[in-house]
Parts: sequence; C-alpha cells; structure tokens
Amino acid sequence: MSRVLVNGGDRYSNPFVDGVRSDMLLKESNRTRKNQKYFGVLGVAVLGLASLALVVTTTMAVEDKKPEKADVGLQGILPPEVPEDLSEAPEGLEGKWATWDQQVSDLLAKLYESDLTLKQQKQTLAALQTKIQDAQGQAVLADYTGRLQRRVEIADAVLKTLQVDVAAVKAAQLKAQQNKLAKATAALKKYLATMDNGNGWVDYLQLNSLQKELKNSYSEVELMDLLKSLQKKFEERGALTDAEQRKFFNRPQFKNLEKSVRAFLADSKPGATKIDAGKVRKQLTTLVSNLEEYEASESNKNSFEARKAYALLRQELSGGLEPLTTALRNNYFNYNLRVMVAEDFINRLINDSTCETGPVVDCILGAYVTGNQATTTEIGVDFKPSDSTLRFDLTLNGFTNSETSGTTSQATIYTSGHHQIWGTKEINFDGDLFETQPAWVEVAANNTTVGASTKLDRIPLLAGIGRNMAYRRTAELKGEAEAIAAQRVRDRVRPRFDEEVDERIGRANEEVDGKLNKRLRDNGLFPSARSYASTDTHLYIRTRLMDTGELAANSPPLTISADESVVLQLHESVMNNSLSRMNLEGRKITDQDLITEFEKSIEDVLGRKFKLERPPVDPDKGPNILAFDDHDPIRVQITDNTLNLILRCGFEQQGETAVPTQVITVPLHFNVDGDKIHITRGDVKSSPVVRPERIASQIARAGVVRNKMEKAFPDRVEDSQVKAKLENRTVYLDITGIKANDGWLTITVGNDTTVEKNESKLPLPPEPAETASVK
Repeated sequence: MSRVLVNGGDRYSNPFVDGVRSDMLLKESNRTRKNQKYFGVLGVAVLGLASLALVVTTTMAVEDKKPEKADVGLQGILPPEVPEDLSEAPEGLEGKWATWDQQVSDLLAKLYESDLTLKQQKQTLAALQTKIQDAQGQAVLADYTGRLQRRVEIADAVLKTLQVDVAAVKAAQLKAQQNKLAKATAALKKYLATMDNGNGWVDYLQLNSLQKELKNSYSEVELMDLLKSLQKKFEERGALTDAEQRKFFNRPQFKNLEKSVRAFLADSKPGATKIDAGKVRKQLTTLVSNLEEYEASESNKNSFEARKAYALLRQELSGGLEPLTTALRNNYFNYNLRVMVAEDFINRLINDSTCETGPVVDCILGAYVTGNQATTTEIGVDFKPSDSTLRFDLTLNGFTNSETSGTTSQATIYTSGHHQIWGTKEINFDGDLFETQPAWVEVAANNTTVGASTKLDRIPLLAGIGRNMAYRRTAELKGEAEAIAAQRVRDRVRPRFDEEVDERIGRANEEVDGKLNKRLRDNGLFPSARSYASTDTHLYIRTRLMDTGELAANSPPLTISADESVVLQLHESVMNNSLSRMNLEGRKITDQDLITEFEKSIEDVLGRKFKLERPPVDPDKGPNILAFDDHDPIRVQITDNTLNLILRCGFEQQGETAVPTQVITVPLHFNVDGDKIHITRGDVKSSPVVRPERIASQIARAGVVRNKMEKAFPDRVEDSQVKAKLENRTVYLDITGIKANDGWLTITVGNDTTVEKNESKLPLPPEPAETASVK
C-alpha cells in the first residue's frame, strides 16, 4: 500500500489527520454510502495523480543526485577554509608588498577553498613557495612567512606521501642493505686474509660465493639460501666444540657481518607493496587537522594526536614516508633551544693574565747561573671547525724576562733574556664530557749579553782584551745557550699548563656530566636530541626537549648577526614541554605556592637558589587560589613580537564568588632601550571554557580576572645589564635585544661585556733553596 505524507506525518501511523481521528473515518453512516462510488472514483484519480507525482519527483531526485566525486590530492585533508593565522598578513603593507599580500591571499583561497586538480595543487604550492622566497629578509613578514612555510611544506609532503610507490622504496632500501652487506663481507675477508687459518673461515662462511651472488645477482633464491645458512652458523656459534674457535668467532669483525645479514633478511621479508589508500588519507587528515589545532592552541592533546597519526603512517608506509618525515623534522621536530657564542666573547670572559717572579739558579754550559726572572702569561681560546663537537684550543701566550749572571772560573757574563712563549691545548666537548689533548708549547729564546767581567779586569791594559775574549766565547755559545734556555722554559711551562687545564677540565666534567646532566634527567628535562658544532669564529649548541607525544620547533625566522657576542633562542615548545613536567593539571594552588614551585623547579636544574618576584597578597582576602584545568593549565605562545601567557584556570579567594575555568591570555611585550628593558602588558583577555547561561555573568567574571592579572603582571622596567659570577670574576652582560617572532624568543648579548677580577690575597710562596733549578 502506498504511504501518503500529510502535514509532514504518516497518515497510517498518525491517529489524527487534519484534526479528525482516523478510526472515525472508518465508521461511516449509511447515508454517505450513496456517494461512495463518486468519491471512490475521485479518490482513485487523486491517488493516481499523487502516485504519479511521487514517482516523477523520486525519479528526478535520483537523476539530479550526482555520484560522489572522490577527493583528489589535498582535498578533504586540508581544512575547508584558510587557517585564521594565514587569512591576514601584517597591516600597513604598501607598494609591491601590498600586491604580494593580495597574490598570496588569492593562492591560499585556491588551495584551501577550491576543487583543484592534482596538477593545479602542485602549481599553487610552487607559487606559494616562490612568494615565501620573495619575502625573505623582510622582518615585518617574518612571522607570517614562517607560518606559511610550515603549511606549504606539510601540504607538499602530504601530496608526495599520497603518491609514494612503496615497492620502489622497498627496492631502494633493499639495494642499500645489499651494499652494506657487500662492504661487511669484503671487510671480513680482508681481516681473515691476515690470519694463518683465514682461508678456512672464508670457506666455512662461504664468503666467496656470497660476494659473487651479491655482485652478479644470479639468483635471488640462492642468495637468500646463502644468507639463511650464514645466519644459522652465527646463531649456532656457541655449539662449536673448540673454545678458541668460539672466542675467535665472536670477534667484532664477524659481528659486523652478522648484523648486516640480519638487516638484509629482515628487509627481504614479504611485505605489502600496496597501501590502504583510505587508511593513509584518514591518518594524513588526522595529522594535518591536529597540526592546525596545535598552531592555534599549543595543546598537548593535539601534539599527542599528531604524533600518534604519524606513528600509524610509519607503520602503514614503512620506508615511504621520507618527504613527510623531513617536513615534520624541519617544522615540528626541530631543535627548540639554540645558543650561539662568539670567540671574542669567550676570550673576554676567560682572559686571565698572570705574572710570576722568582730566582734563577742553574748550571748552563759549565757556568753557574743566578739571577731573577719574571714570567707573564695570558690565557685565551681559538675556535676550530667541527661538525660534532665544540672544538677549541686553549691558548697560552707570554714571555719570560730574566736578568742573570753566569760565572765560570775565567769570567762572569751578565745576560738579559727575553723569551717569547706560546702554546695550545686542544679541547673537545660533546655535551657530556670535555676531552683534552696534551699541550704543545714553543719558546723563542733571545739572550742579550749586557756585560762581562774577567780576572784581567784588575789589569788596565788587559781588561778590555779579557772582556772581548769573554764576549767572543759567549757569542760562540749563544745558539746553544738559547736552546738550553728555551728548553728550560718549555720544561717549566708545559707541565704546569697541562696540569692546571686538566684540573679545571676535571672539575667542569664533574659539574656538567656528574651534576647538571643528572639534574636534567631527574627532572625530565634532558634533551631528546643534541647538536654541538663550531667554526673558526663561533660555537653552536642546539638541543631539543621533546618527549613521546610532544612536538618541538621550526627553524628560527631571524638571521643571527655575527656582531653579537651571545644569542640565546628559546622556542615556545621548550617552555611548554618544560611546563608540562610540573604536573599542574587539575590542581588547586595559591599563586604564592605556584611561585615557590617555579623557584624550586629552576633551583633543581641550576643547583643553586633562585628567586622570582611574587604578586602582591591582599591583606584581607589572602592569596588567590588557582584551580587549573585538567589539560594545558599554562601555555606560552610567541608571535608578532608578543609573548602570550595562556592560563586555563578558575579563581577562588576569600570573600569572593569563585570564578569558573577561564582561558586567560596575558600578552607581554619586550623592548630594549639603552640600559633598560621595558616589559609591558597588553590587554588581558578572558573567555569561559563552559559558556554561562547569562552573558552578564561572564562580563563580570572577565572583569575580576582582568583585575587579578593586571596586579600579577604590572608593567616593569629592568636593567639590561645582567650580573653573573664566574669563579674569581664578576661578569656584566649587556642585553641588546629581545625579539618574539614565530614561536621563538631571541635574546642577544652585545659586545660590551665587562669582566672584573675578584683578587684574593694568596699566601706568599716559600723561598727557594739556593741550589734549586729553574722550573
């Protein structure tokens, strides 16, 4: 039976139709039956027309409904609209940059909001990349182009991932493993060739046959059989009856080949050469959407979901994920703490000049030499290029001045000495330990004869002759005497140089590896990746704090000037990942206790006391109580020369109505002006996590929150000169700039570094014995 909808309902399921019960229609009176034929014909006609209309309408609807078009490339993966932080470039652009802005806006609209073909998507991404390159060096666009660069690189990597040929990738990986296996086989054969019984081992392991198969690839079956047989011999090496053979078979040269065999066999296992395209698209969509949310909120949840999607993609695509991995490594897995230090700065920091005086008592070329000497030395550094360590030479420069008399039975020669000293001691630091090399010291001795006396001095006519003879003899022995003097100085300076440097390096190693690294590990702050490098002029330290489920940084947007002494760059992710270790989620804590916890966390890392400025406490109401949300209680977001402190918390205070959880944004601006740093607070924003029933309530709460934040974060002016103590000296560092761009807080220290030595009174050394030698 056909079903006719009336007033949006089903006539046979609705007891009321047009206000009349349907069972009443069935109870017709006899006087209506005479019109039954007439109404029956009319009903059939109406029913027929209605059925015809229904059929026609249904047919038209079916004809109008087009089959769903499959998504192409980035369609359905990218957001349907241009991300908010890309929708507008900085205000005030003029001339060609205003045109640039419009062109970028048009390209983004095409990419996100139009149904482009695969070819058009690639062309649009290429055009956007060109625009990014055009804007390089434009400080006003640094933030914007940084955000744009991340989107373009991820989108391009997604496209390449969608088109990956897993079979080709797998074949390339297998070829690489085959090359490694061939090298390991050749290395073992070369090693065995030096042994008396080496040929026996070559035959036992069938290395010649293995090399032939690897080179010519005659039969994949034979190669696999050879490798399986070889692997079995490695696994059963413990069954050899001869103990010496077992010991020999366990040498590293065999284990290198064993490792290569296992890797090749593992990669040769039958695997999927086709991928589940739907699953890949789903995970790519999840990855991109969570990266977009992370860009906006820095949320731990989004970073976790993005990392999870990436892990699932690695499982599905095996080795075919290189483009995406590279894009993520550059933009979300990058180092989030960077330090650059100039050689000139370190030289001014550690420069130490000493002057030591003492007697000279020695025997040189048969002469008894006595007198006094003064040695002045200066310590410095000379950076050396290295890709994996901080490499530098500790340098020693100085001179020894001496006034001596050398006496023999015939004469006494008076000599003035000026000996140049220079030396180096190489030091390498890998993040854990400083390693030193033996010192090298060279001396250029220069003696000048300033007088002579002989036994003939009492005879006026012979005195001059006697002195001239003494001068000639001294000149004849000058080269040998200076060589001996140089050796004496070298023997005195080099051991002491070695000893003092090695002692200090030992203390530094104990402090870094024994204490600092341990404190970082104990607090969950030890970097997951580290990089140390040096050039002729600078040292570079890069570290990444990123645990499972976390994201890290992009490349810094600012170019570092070589004129700066020190540049410290902190990405918002290193701050946020550090804050996550404090476990503030869901806690209630007073603002005073929160400051105490921050102080303790910093003290635990630094190993010394640290104090922070505390917010004022209302004498009547007491401290504020912060009720933190269950996720992302405190986050930092850095953009457009602003550091935004974002809190998700409610407030409780004696005598006040509790404020439910709010998302509070406190913008902080930094400006270095001469010898002062101005820290100004922008407009505090507060929005509810759960929308209240009455808007007026939220307006009142936002006012309360704003008042509390303005008291907690007043505008401040600080000195730009920072004082620090370093062993026996006080260092004054002048901060010349603080920039907050594209996730990075960059702090620069200028060249006007002042170092003051804190002299301490040392006890005088004991008087040397008369027979003591020069040391």
